[in-house]
Amino acid sequence: MKEELKIRCVMSKDSLPITGGEQALYALVDIKTGGGASFGSMPANLGLVLDRSGSMDGEKMDNLKEAAGYVADHLSDKDLVSVTIFDDQVESLIPNQPAKNREDIKSKLARVIPRGGTQISDGLRTGMAEVKKGYSKDRVNRVLLLTDGQTWDDEDACLKLADEAGKQGIAITSIGIGEEWNEKLLLQIAERSHGDSHWIQNPISILDVFRQEVEGMQSVAAVNLRVTARLSQGVKPVKVYSTIPMITDVSKKAVSGQSVVADLGSLDGKKGQAVLIEARVPSQKAGKFRLGMVEVTYDVPSQGIKGKSIKADLFVNFTPDAAAAAKVNAEVMNLAEKVSAFKLQTRALSEAEAGNIAAATQKLQAAATVLLNMGEDELAKAAEREILSLKKTGVLSPAGTKKLEYGTRKLTQALTEAIK
Repeated sequence: MKEELKIRCVMSKDSLPITGGEQALYALVDIKTGGGASFGSMPANLGLVLDRSGSMDGEKMDNLKEAAGYVADHLSDKDLVSVTIFDDQVESLIPNQPAKNREDIKSKLARVIPRGGTQISDGLRTGMAEVKKGYSKDRVNRVLLLTDGQTWDDEDACLKLADEAGKQGIAITSIGIGEEWNEKLLLQIAERSHGDSHWIQNPISILDVFRQEVEGMQSVAAVNLRVTARLSQGVKPVKVYSTIPMITDVSKKAVSGQSVVADLGSLDGKKGQAVLIEARVPSQKAGKFRLGMVEVTYDVPSQGIKGKSIKADLFVNFTPDAAAAAKVNAEVMNLAEKVSAFKLQTRALSEAEAGNIAAATQKLQAAATVLLNMGEDELAKAAEREILSLKKTGVLSPAGTKKLEYGTRKLTQALTEAIK
């Protein structure tokens, strides 16, 4: 009988030299559907939380209404939907209900008029309350939050709501339009709730992102996905990165002593999930060495499956053969390079924010070099432009910051056929 999911564990090197000291090693844990069940049949419980502040007037609002109409048309009668609109006030435009009342939903959306300021936490709180009304472990529970502005002094409240959503299994996809919104906040909201995040530069792309999210919900193969790695004595986990749908450093919550426990939310049956574990391995005698064991647990509510697990062992060979020890796995090292570019830009932005211009410039230059080596010329040029901005003004540009933040986090999109 086939498993619902399958895991593939690949080391950055199959063999390590006998050196007498610790060595760095990456382990890729790749999770895909195994063909053992009919996936994509879980009904959705979707809450749209939409900014209708004054700055959304014109092309933004026109495209947003079209995209929300697309969502209404492409959800099934079994799905639940709600629409919350916010500025500095909040309105439950469409309370949580079956998605079959499509024309009514689109009619109410058509009458929305932009006004007021931006207060994200109030909109998110009300939108989450609507999703909770229809919450079920047998549904894909998700919030799509879209805004084009800065929220007013309520970032902490937004993050608490994201933490709450993550614990309850409600993923938040955060979407920013233009250049005037807080990318750090929206990325943290997505990360803390096990969701995704998008930057839309042109309002016409709102429809593409909403289409991608609907298709992703309809492709969910499993929920409550958790990766646990129990490493052998002396093997030290250093960093852990979730790499799909975007590169995210989950080390703070995942690493504890010799173990790694990473909660990944849901599994898109088309894209799968992948985790990259960076570890330090102690020197060993020649021969095969067991690094540890990886276990993936998951639920498939549509099949009545709860707490199912699959396991795989991690091995590396210690050898005196220098040629064998020098060989690397191109797939894993390519992913490690993408993670390296993400790490460098993240550190550069932190240094710039702290006023450490020299350190920020150095890390941005290193990121540009990595990006060039990967053939990511456009992102490398963006890093070079921000280096000039730092030298001239001492600060990074809003557009450049967003391009680097989202560009490096989404470097795995080519692997998952996501929309650029």
